[in-house]
Amino acid sequence: MKKKLLAFSSSPRRDGNSETLLKEFCRAADDALWEIEMIRINNLHFKPCQACDLCARDGRCILKDDMQEIYPKLASSDALVIATPVTFGSVNAQLKMFIDRFQCWWNAKYTLKKPFIPDEVKHPGFFICVGALKKKDYCESAEQIIKVFFHNINHTLIGSMAFRGYDEKGAIAEDLEALKKIYRSGQDFFSQVDKN
Repeated sequence: MKKKLLAFSSSPRRDGNSETLLKEFCRAADDALWEIEMIRINNLHFKPCQACDLCARDGRCILKDDMQEIYPKLASSDALVIATPVTFGSVNAQLKMFIDRFQCWWNAKYTLKKPFIPDEVKHPGFFICVGALKKKDYCESAEQIIKVFFHNINHTLIGSMAFRGYDEKGAIAEDLEALKKIYRSGQDFFSQVDKN
């Protein structure tokens, strides 16, 4: 049976820079004979977390929207990759709202001691971000958020790549070296995961 990669694109721009890189990463997954499901977060219909804390009862969110389909997909996948543009020095609004809806998984893990992915399993994950500014530390805040998110949902961040200086939609598609880099990172990721 093929292993399954769940890939999330958080950009509101279809075929934007982060999504272009994500597709190259997924091409490496396809070449490694993985099953791939790519989901555009901007196409999902869901509300932000309401901080009602009712998920502390059973680890399940009471909001009935598209996130109810996401939770089991993530629990049953073998690896996770997230791609986002950097907005005002952090992950964009779509991704942050998505992450916050995993408060139910936080409660499952820490309040109920029954995480949806067991602590000893810890699925592998990868993070891709693209920022317009060329400052070296411009993507660091975004990566810190992802590290906390991955930890809380029992994923291990085993790789990440930040691309800086790309603003116009599709600009990175002209940078063949950037596309090669993310593809090679994907090859390394799936090779490492397949060995374990």
